[in-house]
Amino acid sequence: MDKTKTKIVQIVPRLPPYRDGVGDYSLKLAGQLLKAHGIFTEFLVFQPGIEVPSKVNGFPAKGFPTQTLETLISVLPDDINTVLLHYSNYPYIKGKIKAPFWLADTLKLAQKQRKIKVIVMFHELPMLKFKGINILNPFQSIVSRRLAQTADFVVTDSARFQQFLERWSKQTVPCIPDFSTIGEPNFIPPLETRDRRVIIFGSTDRNRIYKNFLPELLQTCRDLGIEEICDIGQSLNLNPSDFKGVRLIEKGFQSDEEVRELMLNSWAGFIDYSRFPGDLGKSSVFASFCAHGLVPISSCYNPSEADGVEMNRQYLVPGSSLKNFDISQLQTIATNAHKWYSGHSLQENANLFASRVFA
Repeated sequence: MDKTKTKIVQIVPRLPPYRDGVGDYSLKLAGQLLKAHGIFTEFLVFQPGIEVPSKVNGFPAKGFPTQTLETLISVLPDDINTVLLHYSNYPYIKGKIKAPFWLADTLKLAQKQRKIKVIVMFHELPMLKFKGINILNPFQSIVSRRLAQTADFVVTDSARFQQFLERWSKQTVPCIPDFSTIGEPNFIPPLETRDRRVIIFGSTDRNRIYKNFLPELLQTCRDLGIEEICDIGQSLNLNPSDFKGVRLIEKGFQSDEEVRELMLNSWAGFIDYSRFPGDLGKSSVFASFCAHGLVPISSCYNPSEADGVEMNRQYLVPGSSLKNFDISQLQTIATNAHKWYSGHSLQENANLFASRVFA
């Protein structure tokens, strides 16, 4: 097959201008697949009732007005050889009992009638949380199981999900943590040349940091000698007087380039991922901190060793022990985090998906 003429469809929940982590991921992936492998993407947007631009970042995009087997088959382009479905719990699953059971049937029909290869990237599996224990949602996971069984290839970004997917699909499922969706710098300046600033970045979910972990955040700044907190994203109407002893700068929304520049001139990034124990590796915010050579600081211990992320090696947590870290030790943490990230950069992610497209 002539790789320069290879075309695929990526099915995604949403695309910009809507804020969506999976959409951002798929767009960056599409750009790298085209640049490095000559694989051109057309996007199909799953969520109904939203306006879909005809092109996003130069890639054709369209939605489908009704979520049925017939509609999806009808909008699949004639000249594609692969469908890459980015699957997560939203917006594919609506409510407790409304799930797209037709989706696996559609992909199976495309395989049979059109000889289309199917790759499913599982960004999430439906989980139930009960008294701190996460278990699979037995009803909603039926869709995930059927998709895994239908797919020619399955990929995930979480070692927690990998074991379920391998059991369902009867194949080896690669686990590759997420890359930085705001880009990757070519040069990582050492901490000693940077401002003593901590970055808080992401969607409105970062509000949990200020609501649940503000004392820990402020104590971390004091312990590490950090002088400024830089908040990036939708305004949370924070009160600067609550940040005694540390300067609060609210940047609001910034371009990817501006965020990269701020990160490259800061010491640390603070993240709360306590809602997702074991999943630091699937956080694009954590990935961005690692990619830009920051010292990642998690609000609390997150058991993500299965994805190669260890406390006091690739990230730190608030606590009295931070007072003992000098600049050299902090640099070691930042360097370890960046080395961990390099194994699943945008390039490495694209290489994995390209190998499945051309398999």
